[in-house]
Amino acid sequence: MNNNALKFTIKNPIDLITKNLTLSFFVFILISPIGNAQKKNKRIKTDSTSYYTAYISDISKTSKQFPDEAYEGLKKGYIFFKKTNNSKRTVQCLLQMSDIQKSKGKFSLSFDHLWEALYLVKQTDNNSTKASVHRKLSVLYEIFNKDEESLYHLERALQYSKEILIENSENAQQLNLNYLNLAGKQRKTGNFNRALKYLDSCIFTEKIINNKSYLMANIEIEKGYLMLKLDRLDEAYKLLHNSKSKTEDENVSQNIRIFSYLGELKSKENQLDSSIYYYEKSLKMMEDLNISKYQTSTVLAQLSKAYFNKNQSKKAYNYLVRKNKITDSIMRSKNNSYSELLEIKNTYLESLRKKDDLLSEQNITIKEGEQTQFRLKIILVLVFILGIVLFWVSRIRLKLKKSLLDKAETELESKLEKEKNEAAMKLKSKELTSYALQLIDKDSAIDELLKILQEKSPTSYKSLNSKYKKGAKDLWDEFNLRFTEVNSEFYNRLKLKHPNLTITEQKHCALIKLKFSTKEMARILNIEPHSVNISRSRIRKKLGLERSDSLEDYITNL
Repeated sequence: MNNNALKFTIKNPIDLITKNLTLSFFVFILISPIGNAQKKNKRIKTDSTSYYTAYISDISKTSKQFPDEAYEGLKKGYIFFKKTNNSKRTVQCLLQMSDIQKSKGKFSLSFDHLWEALYLVKQTDNNSTKASVHRKLSVLYEIFNKDEESLYHLERALQYSKEILIENSENAQQLNLNYLNLAGKQRKTGNFNRALKYLDSCIFTEKIINNKSYLMANIEIEKGYLMLKLDRLDEAYKLLHNSKSKTEDENVSQNIRIFSYLGELKSKENQLDSSIYYYEKSLKMMEDLNISKYQTSTVLAQLSKAYFNKNQSKKAYNYLVRKNKITDSIMRSKNNSYSELLEIKNTYLESLRKKDDLLSEQNITIKEGEQTQFRLKIILVLVFILGIVLFWVSRIRLKLKKSLLDKAETELESKLEKEKNEAAMKLKSKELTSYALQLIDKDSAIDELLKILQEKSPTSYKSLNSKYKKGAKDLWDEFNLRFTEVNSEFYNRLKLKHPNLTITEQKHCALIKLKFSTKEMARILNIEPHSVNISRSRIRKKLGLERSDSLEDYITNL
């Protein structure tokens, strides 16, 4: 054998060289991209964030084929992004790490990652990520039959998804994901019509339709399965085949579901061979990808039932044994996860409590600081207002003081003017009185002369007497004019207060004001003293004076 091989080698040296060159060429082609990738990575490492972002993106693509390696890579990215306070990237790593642990049946770790992601995302305004975290928590709680908690997180996710849609009408994908999950939840509880309503609520934007998104295919698959559950088999078959034609081969998870649902459909139609074919296809894909044991056990149970109906008891038994082993494994895993879950949840809640206590202390400190600042602001405002008030008070006081000084000065000037006027009035009154007395004396002298003339020359007496009376009237008029000039206000007040006084009575009042006696008044007015007394009595009555009241004082003060 060795000799023949040697002979062949010697006979064909050219073939050997050709083969070696070809092999070297292929090795060079394979090594070159690796070298380039290493160079590229070296270039990217100058920016650590860019490097880890690209690194996480690359390993995420292989997470289903190599979950353990992907998990370790995501863990490195998580540590780096957490250290650099990049909460967005940290949460992305945690979500992918949670998905990997869930697919491996390690639900406690999956919960742990999601709770940490929830704590981080609560501090941001990223509604899209909030919706994703709540949706994933809902799925995990559903695995443990915690329907109330599952529904709570699903409703929270729905709320955030609606807020995203309000911000941008094209962001319908998150909302549709929630409707799809709610439909699945209702379908599992047997509310098929309610599930259909949720699917009908999905919003198909132009962007989603044109891209033929993964989500759109899932909606169609779910709808097909609901039709199957409602025994509308033709519609179910049409929808499932239509979704199969749209689903690409690399979308293994969708193909697994489609084949599983077609197997169930064929089983209902009693086409057992077709049913087994689809179930086994689905099972092979699950085993190749190490898909969730829960899904695998369901398909194994269906296969066992199909083979039993075909009277192939051995195969039915083998599938049932495999199904029971997986079910036992799931139950053990769930039991372990329950205890871990409670412990982790308690640790998580304790850490949250400590963080809440710390936040409460910080809030109290902030509030105290704010109250101090508020008080200082109030004090400053009050000081400022007080300053303004004091300024205006001092200004008003100065104005008031000036006003009082001006008033006092005016009053003083007025008083001086009044005193001056009163002095002038007194002087004029004295002059007027003196003038009146002179008239009286003159009149008395004339009366004596007239009496003598009446005795000695009666003829001359008549002409002189009439002339004297006329002169006496003129003298009175002149006196009255002077009195009015001096006491103009007196007549005005007298007329205003006592309009019923006659002119003669007004003259009497004027003479009383000048303090003339009855005899002097009779002499000036050229009447008898008795007439003066009668006139005074009438004046007292018209003025409304009592017996005890002084007429002179009343008229003087008028």
